[in-house]
Amino acid sequence: MIRLTTIIFFLLLLVAQTCFGLEITFKAKASVTKVSVTLADIADFDSQSELTEALASQEIAPAPPPGQENVIQAAEVIRYLTKTLSIPESVLWCGQAAIHVYREGVNIGPDKIQSIISEYLNKQKSSLSVADIRFIPASLPLPFMVPTGELTWQVIPSNPGVLSSSSISIIFSVDGRVRKNIAIVGHIEALAPVAVAASTIERGATVEQEQIHLITMNIADINSPCLDPREIVGKKANRMIKEGAAIEHAWVDTPPMIARGQTVKIVLNNGELHVSTTGIANTNGVKDQIIKVMNINSKKIIDCRVAAPGLVEVQL
Repeated sequence: MIRLTTIIFFLLLLVAQTCFGLEITFKAKASVTKVSVTLADIADFDSQSELTEALASQEIAPAPPPGQENVIQAAEVIRYLTKTLSIPESVLWCGQAAIHVYREGVNIGPDKIQSIISEYLNKQKSSLSVADIRFIPASLPLPFMVPTGELTWQVIPSNPGVLSSSSISIIFSVDGRVRKNIAIVGHIEALAPVAVAASTIERGATVEQEQIHLITMNIADINSPCLDPREIVGKKANRMIKEGAAIEHAWVDTPPMIARGQTVKIVLNNGELHVSTTGIANTNGVKDQIIKVMNINSKKIIDCRVAAPGLVEVQL
């Protein structure tokens, strides 16, 4: 009798499985990372087979934007799948009538953006010869979300010279695809020791070491500040430089090594051939500059390189 009961039980179980077949249960909530929602994202299957694998892979709706949520109606999913696919009638649909689908993402807020800009500017410090550099935004950008994946970014200042930039753009990409492009308006503050006139330097005067001292200041609005006094000591001021003014490179000129009208020695060195003569410089010239020189003997004008005070070399 017990054996007969056991056999009947297993027969009833087999009949039940045959009648009901595959059971698909819709979830109340689901979380996705990709751009589309599949059946596997929003439903569970009570068994594994080629049929369940195929059904699980079906795309049933676009995913919401990163960080947002959509509601998918189970009835619409069933209607769509049964209309487009040959689904066995034995499949049993159950579970929630509405599925709340949330798309995961990466939140990028003002702190992250300021960190990205600071990292970029710090990398520029050595080439800009500054001690401290920072970007001061006019207003902070609102937080936003980008999809999950490999996040990269590109920072582009509005001015290639960086320091005079009035805005900084950041292009965010995920897995190599551009996802967000923002521009932050503001200004750059760059602090560095600058050569400043300790006293007024008259136009035409030679700049002396004692006329310069270094003061740390913001150089973002200075065209070409001198950060090393050795670069201007011994040069001549081409304008009056007032006391306390940050000295720019354009305000001083290098005194010519050879002056126009000066008598110079012209030398020609070519292998074992060494010839020298006398000439008159037609223009001013600094070291290594090519100038026109008139040979006193032949009266010919030749190109010469300024080699030293009073000395030029013929350019063959």
